[in-house]
Amino acid sequence: MLWLGLHLPLLPLEVFERQGGSPSAGGPRLAVCDARQVLLANRSARDAGVRAGQKRATALALAPDLLIRERQAAGEHDALTQVASWALQFTPSVSLTEGGLLMEVEPSLRMFGGLPQLLQRLRGGLAELGFVTRIAHAPTATGAWLLARHQDGSGAGDEAGLAARLAGLPVWLLQGAQPHLPALQAIGLTTVRDLTALPRAGLARRFGKELLNELDRAFGRQPDPRAWFEAPAEFHVRLELLAQVEQAEALLFAARRLLQQLTGWLAARGRAASAFELRAEHDERPATSLSLHTAEPTRDAGRLTGLLREKLAVTTLPAPVLALSLHNTVSVALADANSELFPVPASAGESLGRLIERLQARLGREQVQRLRLAEDHRPEAAYRIERIDAVEPLPPRMAQPLTSGALPRPLWLLQSPVALDERNSQPWWRGPLSLLAGPERIESGWWDGGLVQRDYFVAEDAHHVLYWIFRERLSAAGSRQGWYLQGRFG
Repeated sequence: MLWLGLHLPLLPLEVFERQGGSPSAGGPRLAVCDARQVLLANRSARDAGVRAGQKRATALALAPDLLIRERQAAGEHDALTQVASWALQFTPSVSLTEGGLLMEVEPSLRMFGGLPQLLQRLRGGLAELGFVTRIAHAPTATGAWLLARHQDGSGAGDEAGLAARLAGLPVWLLQGAQPHLPALQAIGLTTVRDLTALPRAGLARRFGKELLNELDRAFGRQPDPRAWFEAPAEFHVRLELLAQVEQAEALLFAARRLLQQLTGWLAARGRAASAFELRAEHDERPATSLSLHTAEPTRDAGRLTGLLREKLAVTTLPAPVLALSLHNTVSVALADANSELFPVPASAGESLGRLIERLQARLGREQVQRLRLAEDHRPEAAYRIERIDAVEPLPPRMAQPLTSGALPRPLWLLQSPVALDERNSQPWWRGPLSLLAGPERIESGWWDGGLVQRDYFVAEDAHHVLYWIFRERLSAAGSRQGWYLQGRFG
């Protein structure tokens, strides 16, 4: 077995900091405190002299504009469950622990190209979610967790190497040693090596069995059962913003982190999103709802982010935003796609789908339409205009010979037929037209009150431009007998 320990050392601070902009030196000064003192401070606050352990009054004297937030245990737990739901895309064996996660990843290594590649994806994804992470690996869960809390990037591939690394760890990392730290320090026990050198019976009698059990689990001498985390059946996350946001486009940074969590949840459940909803909450006003639809199911975070960017660019907020919530409204089962060396028709369809999504997000779904063929001989009724709800695969192209008497059809049809003059028994359009082919007789539409009785011809003018014209055989209501121009060949 191979376990990864993911420790989030700045979690109490990141619960608040990831709600705002990028955590840079130019951002707002923020500190998380308990009832008496500062627990953690961000980079901007530290640059002003604020340090962990200072009293609140001292911190405010150093940075009068310091934002002070009380530590939120419930918020930290919610953030951990969101990270765990995202991490399920890498392995189904994810377990929550205080301040981090444990993941059993040995069966997943081949799928992700080995341990270095898996660690790289984990670090990159967690950074995009707004978390600083320490990661370590070991053949036991407790061992991986202790190593992660001590030093980022440490690890052991077997039990012998694990024992050597654990021996040098400080005793304060052990949960079972917390109640006895003053006594342990008083007798000079500062490392795990010091503890393991003592007789087990005396150690258990003086400091309790839990300390020994924790050591045994870390060294692999005792089973270490874990409760596995299960992703919720529905995805819904909410993020309170550190400051009010007045411009819609400024919401993208925080919303992108919610989308990262969504794509992780989708990958863990083997699904893809067809529609999702972002709600921007205001004070004393109804929330602004942004509904987005994909042309085809996807769990690509970059694609969903681009779609949301287009939507935010044309959105005007009625009031400042206090919080964001993201809900996956429609998802479908979707297996991972195989990579292709050369472009295939599916790649072209995906590109078209991305274009349609962006147009719909910016212009509105009703404004992006397409033509669909209809089974009708009348040219003006042989198609319909409809909204695009999904990109459908193209049918195989097959050669279809013209039926007896049928003429080629032009791609360019006029919105309505234009009446032509007739001179010397010859149709006239900016000059005389010569009939090259025809007639093709169309009699149709008696069932819906749109009866047509026409003879169609292919005609040519003096400049060799080809037209599609027809002659009314019988006068319909509101029309006249004679020649009409219906379309033009390219």
